[in-house]
Amino acid sequence: MTIYNWSTVFITISLASLLNGAYVSDKRAPRTVNLIHGNSRKIINEVVTPYPEFLDPEVTVLSSSTRPDAKAMPSIGNGHVATVVHSDTLYVDGVYNGKNSTSHRARIRSTASINITDFSFDIDSQKFSLDVGRGMYIEEYTQNDYVKVELKMYAHQWMSWLLVTEISVINNGGPPVVLNLSQTLGPDIDDVNVNTTQKNDFRLDLLVTIETEMEGEDTVAVLAVSSLVPRSITVEPSESSRYLFLTSIGQDPMIVMDFFGLGLNNFLNGTLELSHVNHWESMWRKGRIDVGDNKELSKLNYASFYYLLSEIPQYESYGPFFGISPGGLGHGEKFNDYKGHVSWDQDTWMFPSVLALHSDKAKKIIESRVRKHSEAKALAKAMGYDGAMYPWEIAYSGGNVCPTTGCLKYEHHINGDIALAFQQYVMMTRDTTFIESGGAADVITDIASFWMSRMSLNNETNQYEIFEVIGPDKSHFPVNNSVYTNSVAKISLLLPKYALSLVNKTADPTFETTAKQTYIPFNDTGRWHPEFDGYELDTMVQQADAILLGFPLMADISEETRRNDLEIYDKVTSKAPAMTWAMFAIGWLEVNNKPKAEEQFNKQMKNIVPPFNIWSNPVDSKGGRNYLTGIGGYLQSLIYGYGGFRIFQDRLQFNPNIPQSSTSFNLTGIDYLGGSFDFSFLNNSMLITQTSTSIGEIKIVITSTGETETLKVGAVVQYPRSKAYLMLV
Repeated sequence: MTIYNWSTVFITISLASLLNGAYVSDKRAPRTVNLIHGNSRKIINEVVTPYPEFLDPEVTVLSSSTRPDAKAMPSIGNGHVATVVHSDTLYVDGVYNGKNSTSHRARIRSTASINITDFSFDIDSQKFSLDVGRGMYIEEYTQNDYVKVELKMYAHQWMSWLLVTEISVINNGGPPVVLNLSQTLGPDIDDVNVNTTQKNDFRLDLLVTIETEMEGEDTVAVLAVSSLVPRSITVEPSESSRYLFLTSIGQDPMIVMDFFGLGLNNFLNGTLELSHVNHWESMWRKGRIDVGDNKELSKLNYASFYYLLSEIPQYESYGPFFGISPGGLGHGEKFNDYKGHVSWDQDTWMFPSVLALHSDKAKKIIESRVRKHSEAKALAKAMGYDGAMYPWEIAYSGGNVCPTTGCLKYEHHINGDIALAFQQYVMMTRDTTFIESGGAADVITDIASFWMSRMSLNNETNQYEIFEVIGPDKSHFPVNNSVYTNSVAKISLLLPKYALSLVNKTADPTFETTAKQTYIPFNDTGRWHPEFDGYELDTMVQQADAILLGFPLMADISEETRRNDLEIYDKVTSKAPAMTWAMFAIGWLEVNNKPKAEEQFNKQMKNIVPPFNIWSNPVDSKGGRNYLTGIGGYLQSLIYGYGGFRIFQDRLQFNPNIPQSSTSFNLTGIDYLGGSFDFSFLNNSMLITQTSTSIGEIKIVITSTGETETLKVGAVVQYPRSKAYLMLV
């Protein structure tokens, strides 16, 4: 970590002044658009960004005729920088302030928040939209056919250090259009020391965090370069103008300035917005979910994936990715939104849906765990355990930033959650490079070693037990032998044998032996799983972690036991976060109880905040926003619930249903073994198309008949809708 001194910043200022000569022009021409930054302008032909032809704006553009409450505004982000639209704050990935458990995202004033505060014309109509197809927020104000004003905000997907605000004005011959502008910088900052200077049309802020997370670390310096915002802009009759306001921000001053200049040049040659939209178009082409005839559900699907994909950078060339917190990069202040910390929400709830349709981005998520492997090893040693122990919450350093001593001491299932994500990724991709040289083998092995040292052998039963833990259901703690914790520990212990075998290596055989002797609480009389030792029937729970055994843990349990678990915990689960209802929906679909599945699926909708489909937690909207954990659970209820997808060592299984009020359910771009597959599920049939080459030939097997067919890239195969699976020939 480096603290940049002012001599470096002065160099960047001189670079900024050089940018003026690159785009200043006073020429005028008819039927052109004035592209304006500060007091300089260049006149070029307007470039219209086309809407991706395969996307339906009716489901990818979410609009309101009134400006929503601030708490309902969406976030825009790209994995490096993010902000809630029109808020006074932006955040940069990995930039935190505060010691130990007080660590939180360092608030930075949002120079990207530009507001139009007054109009010189009477507004006949206005619209506020989140265009998830193109990854941008848009405001439109019009007066009949005479005046149109449009404000756009987006976090550039390619130039990932840029936040962009554009204002375009079309004046079709009326009086001059005057817009008053303001910049929502907000109050003084408690998290960083700020030095500000202005040069020509630019503002430079050098921000240095005040408190380090761990003793002995350096504070973090961030440079923000932004456009100056005039008090007003005027557009003359029969003139059209576009105004650009850029913020470039990051820890390397030279890269900050490079992106700022590149953003300006791309704006002036008409490709700034186009390059951003093209990246979103590429993401949607790669993976998406469409639900026929149910536009509201389709809107929710696209918005949900928009929020998740906005959290993961396209590239990491200019800095590492630190992971996804429950509230995302647009949130994380000191006393709210989980402080921006990363926990099991990322691995268990967000990761699986990203893996299914965007395995390249899913890899970045688990690579963020590899990046903090050495810190996890150090924590295990400090706590008296072997291997690697990931703390319940991490921020920048990878060290423990849990808000209480209890979560560090007891909430250890996070290590099994991480192992589960690694298992899902390896089974779905068989990425041997990641295992052998990407650090995955060490993480997998060290997590298994941690569980070996965390367990105790019961000499009477000859089974391994785990005492004093907090399971996903935090309403009971500490408990002994949490059924969820013991189950993910077992998964962690079995994973090394499978993963290492893919790279011709041998795991410690005691891992597998211990896994087979791991105690899983089970009631033989009633054929159901107690949540922990001593759990009694009808005891209320905050989150039904026992039902997670069926999915995502995919424990080897009978359908009778699966149904019993669902029925027992359905009655006693209350005030649960949204993702719990998603898991109930998946479970009920698994045992073919569609009415119960729909009932639980619909419970998730109570957490949705219109008009931009952000999620709150809890339902009363007083908790975290935007609740990506709930979004992740919801998307799983579609892919792994209604799609019925299950990931095994040797196959990708699916058992599709059609979501309620729909005639079709299409999953475009399921990633499996290096290839991509499109699935279209109809009332009585299913169509599967392999769209890119896998690591080997893939065949489909229809479970009920045993019928098989080898897939060919580009060829569509059709069967009656039924349980089936893909596997290597």
